[in-house]
Amino acid sequence: MTAEIHDYVSVSEKLQNFGLSAPTGLAILPENLATATLVGELRQQVESDTVRTLWKEHGIPHVELFHQDNQPPYLQQYSFEWFGPTLFISAGLLSQNPNVLSVTLGIITNYLYDFFKGAKDSQASLNIIYENADGSCKKIRYRGPPAGLNAVAEIVSKLGKSDEE
Repeated sequence: MTAEIHDYVSVSEKLQNFGLSAPTGLAILPENLATATLVGELRQQVESDTVRTLWKEHGIPHVELFHQDNQPPYLQQYSFEWFGPTLFISAGLLSQNPNVLSVTLGIITNYLYDFFKGAKDSQASLNIIYENADGSCKKIRYRGPPAGLNAVAEIVSKLGKSDEE
C-alpha cells in the first residue's frame, strides 16, 4: 500500500478560471484538473459514474461540478486494477461531518470487494484532494489493496487537525 501526499493547485481558483463554481461539499474532480488549460482538456476516470451511483444509492450528499449532459470525457484504463476518480473534500465539510470520508471510502471498499470477488492481489487507486480552510489543497494518492482505503480517511483527518493548529 502506498499513500503519497503532495501540494496541489487551488481547486477553487482553477475551477473559477474555467468558469465553474467551486465545490462546497464532497465532489468528483476531473483527473487532470491541475494540468488542464482549457475546459475541453478535462478528463475523468470511467469509475466516476460508479462512485456517483454509489453515493446516490447510499444517500451521500455531493456536489456535481458539471451538468449530466456536459461531463468531461472518460479515461479508460485496462488492467486488473480499479482506477477510482479524484474525490474532493473540504475542511469545512470535515468539520461539520467528520465521518463523511470514512463512510464514503467504506462504501467504495465494499463495492470493490464485490467487484474483485475475492481475487488475490487486487489493486485500487484513488486520489483525494483535501482543501484546507485557507483554500490551499493537498493531494493524497492511494494505491494498494481495496481494504487499505480506510487508511486514507485517517490521513485526511490528520491533515484537517494540522490545519486547525
